[in-house]
Amino acid sequence: MTATRILTCAAVVAVAACGDRKTPQDATFDSAVGTAVTPLPRNPHIMAFDVGHGVTTTGTLVGGMALRFAPTDSVFLAIRTQYAPVGAPVAARLKLGTRTVDSAAAATGAPDSTGGANVVLRFGSARARDIGNYDVEVFLSGKSEGIKRFRIGP
Repeated sequence: MTATRILTCAAVVAVAACGDRKTPQDATFDSAVGTAVTPLPRNPHIMAFDVGHGVTTTGTLVGGMALRFAPTDSVFLAIRTQYAPVGAPVAARLKLGTRTVDSAAAATGAPDSTGGANVVLRFGSARARDIGNYDVEVFLSGKSEGIKRFRIGP
């Protein structure tokens, strides 16, 4: 009988010790560390961009990424931004060596629930491009965000 009472009291003490603890309303609490977690800054940036032969209406590449094009092919860029405000300028510059041969620009649309938005740019080809290795550099609000290389020709 005494052992039952002791076990019952121990169970009540254990449950009370594990009771609901209140956290500050203005911070996210990480119980593993025991500190309030400060939210990360939401800096506008380009998460990723790929080069391809075509894009869908949702901004994804048709047939995946491509690194080789024919001289008369159009070159499409599928660009994914994050935390960029609506209307932020996205631009790309196409270079052969040190010479800029084409450029394209568009504005970001409304972001989705993750803060991301898709932007599509196209480098058309009214005439055949010179054969060689091309670099495409992508900019968000005038700041360079990355360069990719691809080839036009065999």
